[in-house]
Amino acid sequence: MILIITVLAILLLIACVGWWNCYRSKQLVEAVSEFNRNAVNELQIWLHEEKLTVEALENELANLKAQPEQEFKQLQEEQQDELGFGQHVKWRSTKKPTSQTYRLLFDIEPNGQRILEELTARFKRNVFTDDERETCRRIGRAEVVDFIISRINTANDPRYTEQLELAHMEQNDE
Repeated sequence: MILIITVLAILLLIACVGWWNCYRSKQLVEAVSEFNRNAVNELQIWLHEEKLTVEALENELANLKAQPEQEFKQLQEEQQDELGFGQHVKWRSTKKPTSQTYRLLFDIEPNGQRILEELTARFKRNVFTDDERETCRRIGRAEVVDFIISRINTANDPRYTEQLELAHMEQNDE
């Protein structure tokens, strides 16, 4: 009889522990579910705020991209109204460029080097073709690049002085 009561007490204890574990796991599942719902809601709110921020930045970027184009078009319109039609260039140079000027611009300045490389690649290609007129045209285009390179080489000559060239230019009224 004591043995039966002991066995029943042990079984009752096991059932209570099992029930308690089920109850606790159900509470734990509900707590995790609630946490997940809150986290999802917070992420959705954050995502919505980020989308609004991205849209605002895209609008600002579009405005910034459009602004220079609008300003440039406005500048062109003002110049056309002022000058009439066509493209006009106002020269501000008061003295003729020397070989040193060409050297500084096309040999020392990195942007000038890139420009000279592009001019050389574009206009110093194979000048001879089957068509005589086309050959003459290509030779004429190549002469410009040759002139620039010649002026650079003149300035790179150890005997060159800018004062000597300026004096020569004044004497010959070039």
